[in-house]
Order: sequence, then C-alpha cells, then structure tokens
Amino acid sequence: MTVEQDEDPFDNVQDLIEQLQTGNTSVEQLATVAEKIDLNKSDLEQFILDNQGTIIKDSVDVLQIMKQYVSAAPNAEDIGSFAELLKAASTAIDNLTKLHVSNQRTDTQVKIKQMDIDSKKQLSDDKNLTKLVCTREEIIKKMIEKSEVVDVTTTEEDPST
Repeated sequence: MTVEQDEDPFDNVQDLIEQLQTGNTSVEQLATVAEKIDLNKSDLEQFILDNQGTIIKDSVDVLQIMKQYVSAAPNAEDIGSFAELLKAASTAIDNLTKLHVSNQRTDTQVKIKQMDIDSKKQLSDDKNLTKLVCTREEIIKKMIEKSEVVDVTTTEEDPST
C-alpha cells in the first residue's frame, strides 16, 4: 500500500477524534437511561409491553438493513449474525404473543366462571321457588281455614223404583 504524495494519512484523524468525542456523549446518555427503573406490579405489564414493542421494532429495522447488507456481500459472520438477530426477533414476538394469549385466556376464564356462578344462582332460585317452605300440618291447617262449608242435603231414594 502506497500513500500518494498529495493525500495526507493524518487528514482523517480529526474526523476520527470527532467521532470518538461524540460517541462519548452517546455513552453518557445511555448511562442515564440505564439507571435503575423503579416498577411496581401495576406498571410492570405496561413496561414489558412498551419495551418488548420497542425491541421488536428495532430488531425488524436492523433486520431490514442487515438483509440488504448480507445479500449484497455475503459473509459467514454476517450471515450468522443475521440468523441470531432473526432468532432473537422471533423469540421476542413469540413472547409478546404468549403474553397476549395468556391475558385473553385469563379474561375468558373469568367470564366463564362468572357465567357458571350466574347459572348456578338462577338454578338455585328456581329450585327454591318450587319447594314448599312449610310443614304438612301447616298446609292442612291452611286448607281447613280457606275451605268453604258445603251444604249437602241427602235424599233417600226408594230402591224399588
């Protein structure tokens, strides 16, 4: 490799220094983001959904970029990295799907249990309506109280006629 006379190899050094200096501020920004996150149980699900969604979106974006890069100049390391990223993105999507299915299953189970409770309550109410809630003696007493006296007159018939 020969260096031409009019091309100074140290011209790019200033660009490299600037990149390193700006990279340092990016690391400082990442350090502030990486501070401890205080989550309670009610915020945990939303935190998982938000971050899982961000990870999936970023992974898909990087996959699109890497797909073009790998198809342009295939390299064993790049293809391996692409495969690992694809696997990670698929796993993240699968985990999010499992969380969604689990939430739907829980909601369905609660609704089914409520329907079961309501139907048992209705059957119990119907059963209680058809049951007698008094004793035999009380029923006879009520029948006697409500009965009307029937005046019966008997006439004898002559059996010879």
